[in-house]
Amino acid sequence: ATVTLSQIGIYDTFTARPPSRRVLAIILSTILFCIGYVCFTWVVKGGIDFLGFLYVLGTIKVGVTIGKYVPQALLNKSRQSTVGWNVLNVILDLTGGVLSFIQLVGDCACLGDWSGLFGNPTKLFLSMITIFFDLVFLIQHYFLYADKDSYSQLPLDAQQQPSMEAA
Repeated sequence: ATVTLSQIGIYDTFTARPPSRRVLAIILSTILFCIGYVCFTWVVKGGIDFLGFLYVLGTIKVGVTIGKYVPQALLNKSRQSTVGWNVLNVILDLTGGVLSFIQLVGDCACLGDWSGLFGNPTKLFLSMITIFFDLVFLIQHYFLYADKDSYSQLPLDAQQQPSMEAA
């Protein structure tokens, strides 16, 4: 997410579509929460709880992942089309989610300890969320909106951002 955000800043310079107040508020609150967590654990425990901080970062990553997939699924539904994005990226993403889950299950099977399946909640949730949404996208692309050559234009008041065709 940081790489994507920085690429938008570098290549688009935020002039065509500056980040909304909501996005800026989410980014600022996330940074402040992380700083607050580090300061709180430093004061209470006398040092930084690195494992706890990693769990916080993992939870943020799960939230960012959900925030990435839900708008795309809703946009596809509202347009009744999947025109404009590459389905191969979805297939690669699905492959990564499945392999991540297989690795988690394989590690637990090799150790004979299935508590490890929930011992890494970030990896478990990311793989499950990725698999779920990628299956939704594939169903949208190949079954629900397969015969659509182009998307139906939304009413002008329903459009949130102007198209980026000139870029």
